[in-house]
Amino acid sequence: MFLFQIGFIDITFWDFLDVTIVTFLLFRVYKLLKGSIGFNIFVGLLLIYVSWWGVSFLDMPLLSSILGQFVSVGMIALLILFQPEARRFLIYVGQGSFESRFKSINRIFKLTGISDENNPLKEKHIRSIVRAFEQLAQTKTGALMVIANQTNLEGLYSSGVVLNADLSTQLLVSIFNKDSPLHDGAIIVNGHKISAASCVLPVSKNPTIPQQLGLRHRAAIGITESTNFVAFTVSEENGTISYARNGQINQDISPDSMHKLLQKILFNQANA
Repeated sequence: MFLFQIGFIDITFWDFLDVTIVTFLLFRVYKLLKGSIGFNIFVGLLLIYVSWWGVSFLDMPLLSSILGQFVSVGMIALLILFQPEARRFLIYVGQGSFESRFKSINRIFKLTGISDENNPLKEKHIRSIVRAFEQLAQTKTGALMVIANQTNLEGLYSSGVVLNADLSTQLLVSIFNKDSPLHDGAIIVNGHKISAASCVLPVSKNPTIPQQLGLRHRAAIGITESTNFVAFTVSEENGTISYARNGQINQDISPDSMHKLLQKILFNQANA
C-alpha cells in the first residue's frame, strides 16, 4: 500500500507501521530502564555496537574482530544482564493482554460466576481499609498492603500464609499488630478477600529512591514496577501513609485522600 514518496524512496503503510512499532518498543525500553543501573549498561552496549560498526567501516580488522566478539553474543548478554528488567517487561505485557481480553469477554458474555469471586472492593471494604490504616498510622504500626484484583497471583510474591479471609478493619489491624506472627511482610488483598499475609515482595533496586525509605517502601515500589497493582504502607518511624503505583511512591497522604484514591482506582479497574 503506497502512501507517499520522498525523493527516490517509496514509503508504504507497512514501513510506517514498522517504524511506529520500533519507536514504541524503544520508548518502553527507555521507560523500563530509566533511572536504573541497567540504563548505563544499555548505553555501554550501544556504544560498543556503534564502535564495532565504525571500525568495520574503516577496515580496522583487529579492533573489528575484538568488538565483533561482544556483538555476536549481544542478545545472550542482554538477556543475562537485563534478566530482572526482561522479566518485568514480559509480566507487564502478558498481564495487560490477558486482563484486557478477559474483561472484554466478561462484558460481552456477562460471566457472573467468576466476577463475583474477584469483584472490585465495595464501598464498605474501602472504608474498612481506610479505618484500619488510620488506626495503624496513629499507633505508628508498620504495614504493607497490596491491592491486586487479579485472578492468578502465582509468581508475583514469595512465601506468605494463605488466608482467603473476609476483609475487615479488625482483621487488618490484628495482622499488623507487632505481637502477631504475620505482621512481618505484606498482605495481598484480592477482590474483597485478604488472600495472603506475611508475603515477601520483590524489592526495587531503583537507585533514585530516597535513602530514608526502608525495605517496606522499597517492596511497595518493587511490586508495582512489574504489575498494575497499588501498594499502601504505614511508616513505623513517623506513622505516615504512603502509596506506590507504577513504580512511583507518593508519601504522607491523608486517610481521606486514601479513600478517594481507592475509589478512583477501583472504579477505573471495574470499567476498564
